[in-house]
Amino acid sequence: MYFMFADDSGNTRPHRAGSRSGRVHILSGLIVHELDLYGAREAIIDAKRELFAGSDPERWEMHAYNVWNSKGDFSGADQTLNLEKKKEAFSRAVEAIAESGATLASVVVWKDRLPAGMGSLRIRALSWRLLVERFEAYLGARGGGEMGMVISDASNRTTEAEIREAFREPTTRMGLHKRPRSRVLKYVVFDDSRDEPLIQGADMAAYILQKECGGDPSFAGWFDALKKSMWRQGDSVHGFGIKDYPDPR
Repeated sequence: MYFMFADDSGNTRPHRAGSRSGRVHILSGLIVHELDLYGAREAIIDAKRELFAGSDPERWEMHAYNVWNSKGDFSGADQTLNLEKKKEAFSRAVEAIAESGATLASVVVWKDRLPAGMGSLRIRALSWRLLVERFEAYLGARGGGEMGMVISDASNRTTEAEIREAFREPTTRMGLHKRPRSRVLKYVVFDDSRDEPLIQGADMAAYILQKECGGDPSFAGWFDALKKSMWRQGDSVHGFGIKDYPDPR
């Protein structure tokens, strides 16, 4: 069994000129085989332990937006972050993803290129459908016939119906041949990201990708460091295995 721990960055509100909704919605997943789960989780936990020596790594969440903007767990005195410490947190998170051995699969939805009238729910459902397709393709190429399961942040429970829609088995027939049966189980497991370090890793990766797509030069080095963890087969943006939609080419 393979598991994909998924989280997003950026909102799914439609893009409008002059709005603050942003141009892209990012959905990233870290893919790990069940036999490698313990070591992958420990890689993220070890990074958190090193960042704040003496602090229990399970008592605070490595959440990219909060790290970069000194919000949430990083708004108080216990884990105050200056710019140098923020950069250290992102660098160490990227190193931990590489050390975990997880494979990073991502989807970039360019909201400013979508058809007019496409609302937030459809954008969210589209993101999930594309990521599930990426996971399916990964399992077909590397999975050795094993199944896959998606684990998402519990804060996404309000989108459960949209996520489940992405798991519907295709019914289209070509002559007498049905499309291959899905390797991804048709339900998603929801877990609190505070309790699942690999969801935290996916969140950090998604945020870096969001900033890279937005042209923020501060994040270019971390994006380059993430490349070693990216699955490079299939559609790509920046020459790596990231599905971007619509295709800009």
